[in-house]
Amino acid sequence: MNRHFTDARYYFRRGFEHLYAGIDEETEPLRHQLMERFGREPEAEEEVGPQTRRERVEYEARRAATRSREAAGKVRRRVGRTSS
Repeated sequence: MNRHFTDARYYFRRGFEHLYAGIDEETEPLRHQLMERFGREPEAEEEVGPQTRRERVEYEARRAATRSREAAGKVRRRVGRTSS
C-alpha cells in the first residue's frame, strides 16, 4: 500500500474518532436524563489520575511496559503468520 492510502486511512480513522467524540459530548446530557428516568446509575466517574511527579512517572512506566508487551505480542503473531 503506498503512502497516499496509508495517510488516507489514518485521517479517515482520526475523523471518525473526532466525530464519535463530538457526538458523545453533544448527547451526554440526554443520556444522563434517560438514565435517571429509567433508574439506572450514571457511569462511574474516572479515577483521578496520578497527582505527584513520582506517581506520574510510575504510572507512565507501567503504561509503557504494558504497551511494549502488547507490541511484542503483535510482532510475534505477525512473524508467526508469515513463517507458516
